[in-house]
Amino acid sequence: MFFAVACLALAADPKPPAPGSVVFVAHSTSAALPVGSVAKLDPTFAVTLAEPAGTVAAGDLVSLRRADKPRPATPSGPHARLANGDVLRLDSVSGGDARTAKLAVGLGRAKLLTVLSVPLTALSAVWFVDPPADAPPDPARYSWVDANKKQDTLLLRNGDVVRGSFERISDTGSAVLFKPAGEKAARGYELQTLAALALDPSLALVKKPKGAFARVTFTDGSRVSCTDVSSDGTKFTASAVTGGRVEVPLADVIAVDVMQGKAAYLSDLKPKAAKVEPFGAVAWPWAADRSAKGNPLRLKTVLGEETFDKGLGLHSKTTLTFDLGGKYRRFEATVGLDAATGRKGAVDVRVLVDGKEQALDGLAGLSAAGVKLLSVDVTAAKELTLVVDYGPGGDVQDDVNLVDARLVE
Repeated sequence: MFFAVACLALAADPKPPAPGSVVFVAHSTSAALPVGSVAKLDPTFAVTLAEPAGTVAAGDLVSLRRADKPRPATPSGPHARLANGDVLRLDSVSGGDARTAKLAVGLGRAKLLTVLSVPLTALSAVWFVDPPADAPPDPARYSWVDANKKQDTLLLRNGDVVRGSFERISDTGSAVLFKPAGEKAARGYELQTLAALALDPSLALVKKPKGAFARVTFTDGSRVSCTDVSSDGTKFTASAVTGGRVEVPLADVIAVDVMQGKAAYLSDLKPKAAKVEPFGAVAWPWAADRSAKGNPLRLKTVLGEETFDKGLGLHSKTTLTFDLGGKYRRFEATVGLDAATGRKGAVDVRVLVDGKEQALDGLAGLSAAGVKLLSVDVTAAKELTLVVDYGPGGDVQDDVNLVDARLVE
């Protein structure tokens, strides 16, 4: 059963949404998945749906997802990456000071730009040009960055690399003031000569909100952590965690994922046991919020190719066991072979609760042609075990992505 099909099949009211309405699926602490247009979303994460009608009580929302559009990849053009994983499509740099950078960003398809004053400590990297297709999502893994040295790095468009200390963006936003290692004073590097800037990861810091907040995905691939989210069904507004106000049409929003709420993502938990058994000489360790090959988590669903932010990347044979402590009611996830590196793979996936294998259709002989939605009752359970085992082809392209893998209270 494909993700979108499953969501629509579980809608409480068969009345179809009005033509032209923006349709969302509401994931909550309930196993039901109401589908409809958003009439209201408030900062407590209470949701009211219309056409058909449905509600989610304050604090119970886990995720609000578009039912008709795939989750896009992060921006491939000029963009800024923040220390908390946020990604902002960059239109221009409008200036800054010794503590902040003013970034003019586009969120969604809206032509109006949002100017955010981002603390320099929150910045991980800024691309002033389109990055190469093979650029990894983690700035510490850029080929031109020496992650072992506590320094900032400039990549010039001619290929030269300058290491030293980033000071600020000029008031006019036309240059980066950067002090090369060994020099006493900063130089001005015109933006038209720069390809990218990567900042010392040891100094990166974004303070998380104390309570629940949202990770919002926009149609252009931007991801922004927000509080005070709200919508009247037409407009979406929120406060960016790093500072600044976001206001876009609701049609430009793909997903509102609630973090630090009533769902715990497996990628944020440390397994009590982990075992990787290579088929041959090469072992591919499991990864959190990345595929086993270190790439973004990608699945091909009926909506198209989608890129997910939360999940586990696994390669056969891998066994992970998590301590539940009897505090959760449901385990849910979407599982499939990676859309890029798992096209020829075939695996057996098993889910065990307190050592007992669950009867779940479609997980034996899982191939790239199938993406499965999992929902498993774990009420009062102490332990959850996930197994990705070899298929008929050994471990060839057995790159499995278990996305949105979470435990719901």
